[in-house]
Amino acid sequence: MAKGPQYTDPTDALRLFRVVAWFVPACLTMFTSLWFFMLNKGWISGTAFAVLTILSLPVAIAGAIAIHRAVGSAAVFTVKTIFADGDIPPPPTYPRQDVLIVQGKYAEAADWFRDHLRIEPTDHEARLRLAHLLEMRLTGYDEAERLYLEIRDAEPAASPYQLMRATNGLIDLYRKLGRTGRLKVELARFVERYGRSPLAAGAARELKELKEIDSTSGSRHSPT
Repeated sequence: MAKGPQYTDPTDALRLFRVVAWFVPACLTMFTSLWFFMLNKGWISGTAFAVLTILSLPVAIAGAIAIHRAVGSAAVFTVKTIFADGDIPPPPTYPRQDVLIVQGKYAEAADWFRDHLRIEPTDHEARLRLAHLLEMRLTGYDEAERLYLEIRDAEPAASPYQLMRATNGLIDLYRKLGRTGRLKVELARFVERYGRSPLAAGAARELKELKEIDSTSGSRHSPT
């Protein structure tokens, strides 16, 4: 968990002083007005008014400290999230494969990905990268399909984002191969699972167009 300011740094102390300077007078004014209003209405006695007025100062100071710590903790957590610090692992990188891809050595890069997956079979990111490489550069469509399907049934389970990318990969693959039956199945799956995402509207529209083509032509497409 991200820790808030510890007040050992002069900068933290200065920020706390600023929060106190802005928050405490406004808070005291609010409290005093409230106590005076309640006294004027006869809801509290003069003694209660005096006690509440005295207690307003430590309450206001405690509120200023709480606000400063909350803001500091949120800032620390945001920085850790942005830079993948703490318990958030950085995204995996594949420098050798990337160099080979830049050099146009796609088959060799694919072999490196395969070797990597033999050692790290749970690296779903590498599996997605290999599937995309096979589809786009090596026409390895059958292997790409198998890899995308492995993401769906993986143990441990892939992340929701990886599952969405696998479904998108299958849609692109079946569209490229003209496998209309399987394409409709994956489009329907995408609409069902990601109906609230902007991409789901396009998938629903494409699925509707495919069904209209089928009904117009009278053809039957089986998922192959």
